[in-house]
This record gives sequence, C-alpha cells and structure tokens, in this order.
Amino acid sequence: MKTHTFRHGSYHIEAANGLDGCCDIPDDPGVEPRLDMIILEGGTLKALNTAIHESMHAEGISDDYVHDGSPDRIARFLWRLGWRLKK
Repeated sequence: MKTHTFRHGSYHIEAANGLDGCCDIPDDPGVEPRLDMIILEGGTLKALNTAIHESMHAEGISDDYVHDGSPDRIARFLWRLGWRLKK
C-alpha cells in the first residue's frame, strides 16, 4: 500500500481495476481519520486522469474545477510530454 500526504491529510492509496476512483474527504479538519484514495490501475491516459482527479479532491480544490474537465486537460498535457507509469 502506498501513502501520500495532501492538504486534507495522509492518504492510503490503492489501485483498483474497474473503479474510476474514489477519495475520502475529512468531515472535521481537526481530527486525523484514516483517509483512503482509490485510483484506476494501470498506465493508461484514463488512469493518469483518475489519479489527477482524485488528488485534486484530496487537495481540497473546488468541485467546480475538479469536474470542469481540468483533470482531463492536465492528463492529456502530461501524456503528450511523455508521462508513462513505470513498472
């Protein structure tokens, strides 16, 4: 299991197949609950898009930006620069 710390806290990150993604948002900023994030497994453009999308949620970025296509545009930009998942 991998972990990463975002603005909302430390997340346990798992990759799953068949689920586009999921990210816990803490109810009380003063309490440190276990936070989980699920991203799409694999090294595809869609998997990169999902990782960006869920990390934006974990950073507390407004849903107005997360759901306006920003993750897709960022993923396509990084993909064109040559981003690929190392195995």
